[in-house]
Amino acid sequence: MKKVLITLLLLFAIIPFSVMQAESKHVYDNADILTESEEQEIEQLAAQYSEEKEIQYIILTADEIHLQRRDVVKYMGDFYDEEAPGYDKPHGDTAMLTIDMENREVFLSAFGERPMNYLDDERLTQIREYITQDLTNENYLAASKKFFEKADRYLEVNPIINPDSILLKWWFQVLIAVLIGAVIVGTMVFNLGGKVTVNHQTYFDPKQSRIRNRHDRYVRKTVTRTKIPKNNSSGGSGGGGGVTGGGRSFSGSRGGF
Repeated sequence: MKKVLITLLLLFAIIPFSVMQAESKHVYDNADILTESEEQEIEQLAAQYSEEKEIQYIILTADEIHLQRRDVVKYMGDFYDEEAPGYDKPHGDTAMLTIDMENREVFLSAFGERPMNYLDDERLTQIREYITQDLTNENYLAASKKFFEKADRYLEVNPIINPDSILLKWWFQVLIAVLIGAVIVGTMVFNLGGKVTVNHQTYFDPKQSRIRNRHDRYVRKTVTRTKIPKNNSSGGSGGGGGVTGGGRSFSGSRGGF
């Protein structure tokens, strides 16, 4: 009887979590910009990437009706506060792509200590710039896929390293290895010929030389000064992280498409 009770208790403890995982949703196409097949494909991909990195990926779209005059960042924050997404708990680790179809804006955000650390404002800006052309071309499926792929890769690279650095490219690492090998082999071959001991002093007789004295004469010095103009351009990535209405911090990047 004790074993049966323990088994039942374990089942009751596991079932809610299993149901939550099964009912976990990743695509909220409120603007209806995806076909049924595209939405299913994105849902499957999001679930796969979410399971691998233990972070819930969300694709959220909105039109004028759903925005209700809210800013895209405000809309995203309200969604997170009300829907409480997260991989293993409400308001947990989340990476979100929010598309505002009314104002043609996109906002990428990350919630949770680890996602915010690996997907900070700068990295989210890099991802946003990478998918902007697809959004402009209304290829939302491709944009979603690239969002998953880039975010997934960035979650594997130390936050202090630029994930798009050429130093991390496999072909660059192979090239460096080949160059180092060529230098080592070249040095070995060069040393096989023996050391050359003849130089300019070998056949020089200072007693017979007609050079009596040698000196350099400094004639004049000319200094040219050029004024460097100031750069008054402010630049910027179009917005960053912040705090939702419910007091939950997030990193982010905003831009038009």
